[in-house]
Amino acid sequence: MKGWIKRDEEGKIIVDSNGLITIACEAADDDMAFQLHLSEVEVKGPQLSLNVNGKDVDIDIYPWDVGENDSENDKVIETDAVSIPSTSKGGNAVFPWCDSSTKIFLREYKLKRELVKNRKLKNMKLAYQEISQSLQDNGFNVSPLQVENRFKTLKRAYKNMMIHNRRNGRGKYICSYEQDLDEIFSAKDLLGDLEMNGEEFEAEHTKSTRGQNTLVRNATYNIENVNSLSKSNTNKEQCARLETQHLKIIDSLQSCQRALKNLITKMDNRSKSSNDVQHKILQMCMEIRDMHKEAYARAEEQRQKANLQMEIGNTLLEEILTTLKTKKET
Repeated sequence: MKGWIKRDEEGKIIVDSNGLITIACEAADDDMAFQLHLSEVEVKGPQLSLNVNGKDVDIDIYPWDVGENDSENDKVIETDAVSIPSTSKGGNAVFPWCDSSTKIFLREYKLKRELVKNRKLKNMKLAYQEISQSLQDNGFNVSPLQVENRFKTLKRAYKNMMIHNRRNGRGKYICSYEQDLDEIFSAKDLLGDLEMNGEEFEAEHTKSTRGQNTLVRNATYNIENVNSLSKSNTNKEQCARLETQHLKIIDSLQSCQRALKNLITKMDNRSKSSNDVQHKILQMCMEIRDMHKEAYARAEEQRQKANLQMEIGNTLLEEILTTLKTKKET
């Protein structure tokens, strides 16, 4: 099946405010159209091959000349899917989000985010599953992966709006659901805290460690080059340049080490805080156990006293009965 990218009068590819391009296809049995995001298009040749709903589509992408549609008025970035179905490279259709489903998603995301933040949910993967279930309960057949992709789409649209609006001399973008997105992403730095079960700390630690190892290898490599050039005395200018690079790498390495040290300190503080909480809980349990022991001891003491009084009473009754029998016999 042959496909064509929608272009303007000048032959430039038309990109909407969400960064999507429209592709139309003609076939003997039926015609169809779908949308792709620019980030999904790999320009490696004159044609792009996709599989859409089980059908192979060959799209002419040359010339790859993308046009911009700027205006002096405010622009609106629509985060809802259009009526034309979009697709991915694997041919899997994307859920057509509407206003109702998006509002339910935003409401549930804010609730689940707080649960993850307060450690009532283990991580965001489980949160996406619960959001998917909530949407299904409301009649929207959405998978957890589609929920996660929806969050990424909204995040990308919000980020594009913020970047665009900071530039001078350009029309202002207005993002749909901007108030909800402001609420979500304004707390993102504070939330990066637990995204939420220590995963970001581990990722940052791994990233810092890898960066440090790379810098160490680069520094070693440059040191060897500097020594070799110094001994040969054939290229002093290159030697000086490598020495400068070496100093920059050392500075970067020191910065990386400081960042790693700060990260380790944060993780140690979190571990200490967690240990303190566990210690307090254990102490409370021990106090409750001691209180139970004391209450049981008091109850046992009272029971023994009651038994003793009962025995004394029985003894007195026996003596009275014996006395009465003796009087009757006499």
